[in-house]
Amino acid sequence: MKTNKFFLVAAVVCSTVFTSCTKEDNPAPQPVKKVIGFENATLNADGFWIGEAKGNSYVYPDDWGGKTTTYTDNKYEEAGVTFPVTYNLYESAYGSSDFWSGMAISCRTATTFNSNTLTPDQYNNITGMAHSGKNFCVVQTYGESIKLNGATVKGFWYTCSAYTVNSILNGDNYSGAAFDNTDWFKCVLYPTPMEGDGGARFEIDLAKDGNYVKEWKYCDLSNVAAFKNIKEISFGFEGSRSNDYGVLTPAYICIDDIEVE
Repeated sequence: MKTNKFFLVAAVVCSTVFTSCTKEDNPAPQPVKKVIGFENATLNADGFWIGEAKGNSYVYPDDWGGKTTTYTDNKYEEAGVTFPVTYNLYESAYGSSDFWSGMAISCRTATTFNSNTLTPDQYNNITGMAHSGKNFCVVQTYGESIKLNGATVKGFWYTCSAYTVNSILNGDNYSGAAFDNTDWFKCVLYPTPMEGDGGARFEIDLAKDGNYVKEWKYCDLSNVAAFKNIKEISFGFEGSRSNDYGVLTPAYICIDDIEVE
């Protein structure tokens, strides 16, 4: 009897197909870790970025003929993660000035702060450098949050703002005298899951027991379930120098090299 060559070839092909499609031969794709270092940001001549006067805005007039225009579309994006910053421009017959909240980006190397040079000194960190590369992020928020769109945060590096340290060591007109051994200051992270309301909090001590963070330190979140598959991270600040309106110590933290999957 003649053998049907087409049937033999088809049988071999089918056998190959079925035996190659196993979990062992085709494992599920593993998450890819990315490190966000803020190196793609375009900074100004003084070495920082706080947004600009563009996009959607709203205006607040004051009683002295001036007005503040708030621009809400500014953001830095890297690895699918969004870092918003709110840029504000105040204008009056006597001149203009700008201010911000959210996530600024800096490459400044100074480590000191002077209230007479609030800008640019508020963009200095206490180490005088980024954790890696040149740029780092300065966080000072009034409701802005990092948008992660379902990513998992494995960890990041952090240190103190020079503005915060100046208040800790020397005191200021808002928080009073320099810190003593009973004073403390911390940043609190609030992760929001993709589904549900969350409610978790994670604390980072920036000053306590007569000491403060002087170098870049690693915040390990790899085993913290609340930072898996999250929509956003909000920031809060708490401290011993507070009143009914909130913390009086300059509410800043500097972060760099955020690890996400």
